[in-house]
Amino acid sequence: MRLERERAGGWPEEDIARTRRTMRAVYDGLPGDGYYVEIPGMFHLNFTDAPLWSPLTPRLGMSGPIGGGRGFAIVDAYSVAFFDRHLAERPSALLTGASKPYPAVTMATRTRS
Repeated sequence: MRLERERAGGWPEEDIARTRRTMRAVYDGLPGDGYYVEIPGMFHLNFTDAPLWSPLTPRLGMSGPIGGGRGFAIVDAYSVAFFDRHLAERPSALLTGASKPYPAVTMATRTRS
């Protein structure tokens, strides 16, 4: 969020702190199993298809240095792993911790019985 602020504006420090607290509180308060995934180098727009449509998004400070294709691949991989695990009941190594294909991604996993 700080890098996004440097490149595109917005995100006062108090908003960054509140957003991080809120995300952590939601994770900590989940009634069941939970995952907390952080993807360095992604901006908000990286969670859309826009960086794939235009090479101008990084130049305008609208997408992070991770790149549109890489960001999309990571979000896709973790989303598919989640649904495979919880809908298809297939285990996924991606949801168990560090990942060779995505070494910069950090994840916390919590299981509640």
